[in-house]
Amino acid sequence: MLKYWRIWLLLIVVMGSLFAIGFSDRRYGVEVVYVTKDSPAFGKLEQGMIISSINGVQVRDIDGWNEMAGSVTGDVIVIADNSEYDFFVNETLGIEAQPVERLNLDFGLDLRGGTRIILKPTVNATRQMIDQVIGTLQTRINIYGLKEIKFFPVESPDGWYVQIEATGLSSDVVDDLLASKGLFVAKISKPVELREGSGTIKLLENSYGIEVLNNTVIVDGKTVPDNGSFILEGIKFDLGNRTSGQIVLMGTVYEGPDIELIYTDPQHSGLVPLGNFYRFYFTVLVSADGAERFAKVTSGIPSQLDLDSGDYYLKDCSIYLYLDDDLQSTLRIASSLGGQAYSTPQIEGGREKREDALEEKLRLQTILRSGSLPVSMETSSISIISPTLGANFIESALLAGLAAGAAVILIIFIRYRSLRVGIPLVLTGLSEAVIILGISASGTYDSGVWGGVLLANLFIISLAWWKLRESDASAWAGAILIPMLGLMSWNIDLPAIGGIIAAIGVGVDQMVVIADETLGGKRVMRKIYTLKEKIGKAFFIIFTAAATTTAALLPLLFVAAGVFIRGFVITTIVGILVGILVSRPAYAKIVEFSADKIRRED
Repeated sequence: MLKYWRIWLLLIVVMGSLFAIGFSDRRYGVEVVYVTKDSPAFGKLEQGMIISSINGVQVRDIDGWNEMAGSVTGDVIVIADNSEYDFFVNETLGIEAQPVERLNLDFGLDLRGGTRIILKPTVNATRQMIDQVIGTLQTRINIYGLKEIKFFPVESPDGWYVQIEATGLSSDVVDDLLASKGLFVAKISKPVELREGSGTIKLLENSYGIEVLNNTVIVDGKTVPDNGSFILEGIKFDLGNRTSGQIVLMGTVYEGPDIELIYTDPQHSGLVPLGNFYRFYFTVLVSADGAERFAKVTSGIPSQLDLDSGDYYLKDCSIYLYLDDDLQSTLRIASSLGGQAYSTPQIEGGREKREDALEEKLRLQTILRSGSLPVSMETSSISIISPTLGANFIESALLAGLAAGAAVILIIFIRYRSLRVGIPLVLTGLSEAVIILGISASGTYDSGVWGGVLLANLFIISLAWWKLRESDASAWAGAILIPMLGLMSWNIDLPAIGGIIAAIGVGVDQMVVIADETLGGKRVMRKIYTLKEKIGKAFFIIFTAAATTTAALLPLLFVAAGVFIRGFVITTIVGILVGILVSRPAYAKIVEFSADKIRRED
């Protein structure tokens, strides 16, 4: 039996894939897809959680959930992900859910359905403005790394809206990333000393008089309006705190259009643990105009020694960084930067959990890189959408696959007059599809399943080398690489299904090459070449074709269109690797065995 060790490798990987796909503890319940902001469960339940019971009643399916969730009020106890959550419901629970996926496969929007969210502009918006909003949102999701999100402009009697269709989109992402206008402003506090109500505003070499008389502020001979802001040399100043001896002006030095680059390299961006929380930071590059405004506002401010650090800072002067009027960072300014054109301010913040800090850092970087929306948006409605391809699409695809397999068996039988070649060919192609799905699966026990596959593979291949001296570099690569690929995961959407079909098509074609090179189209083997020489010749063709296909597909991952066909590219490349490293060598062994049988029969 050990002589067929390549077939054993294939069977081990197939079994591991079946476990990776089906070894799930998700047997009943519903999956949370969205929690509205006014829901009592907001901040407690998150997208992706599995709700198994409500008020002690087990949730079996989506119909049971809709019936219970629509009528529940008062004190509510929900079991989600085996943890208990309690809250008080006044009117509505505000939790959108969908049927739980029994397998560890993440199906895309076309196959499983998802969430439809309507974003409404806070002011009347034209179609052109909505198109600008959609363009900015597309940029944000690409930077943020989201996928399976579609945007559509929608017209209603009240005006234009943005419709979002997505899978796995949490309320935090909608509110903090997609609905966020992204208006960035940086202000610097500029203290001005007053003597008997008068002082001087210094902007580099220019000076302007300021007077404070009761509640009236006069700058350069002009009374400041009631809104408390004025313009000097193109810089907007807001009136801040004032005392009898000092008034603080808040000068706007940077705005969204001033940001030219967001640094993400380790020298300018990072995460640092500090006690019980994590501090993140990253640097931005601003325009020359913004740097000049910084120099003007910080000029003329005296320095002060900080006794704790021993460093000198500008006295009573800090830079305040805002996003949508929310303060993000407050940083002191070193005295050496006073009056200097400073173009690389640093944004920082902190969170208790490392994952939250990384997510917040990415969110801020994403919004700043994409720019602000032309209008503010707010969530108008949320609803669950059905699969666009229909609920029976998977079953139809399986029936079509079985029909194709029967056709292949028939053609191979006509060619070689033997089912020993056709049936293993179809089963090997089916095994490739199972392995691809197993690698794409994302389950709780993924690492354990594929770790077991890796150990079993190494045992079989080591035994084959020790007993038979038959292992080679490709066999070792397949035994190690395929279980490592099993730790990956991606959505099974329509492009991914296309990739599976392409991989199986390429596999069938290459297995026909193996059969034809080995059997020569005749039932009697004329030994011009040995079987190993024939199989080696076939594999030269196969490896060359696989290398060419992979080289052609890889660039698609790095172009703009790659965002939409990434599933196709990844699935096809994984299928090629599975084929040349595991399944086709196993099929070659089966064909070799069949050739010996045919020769003995003749």
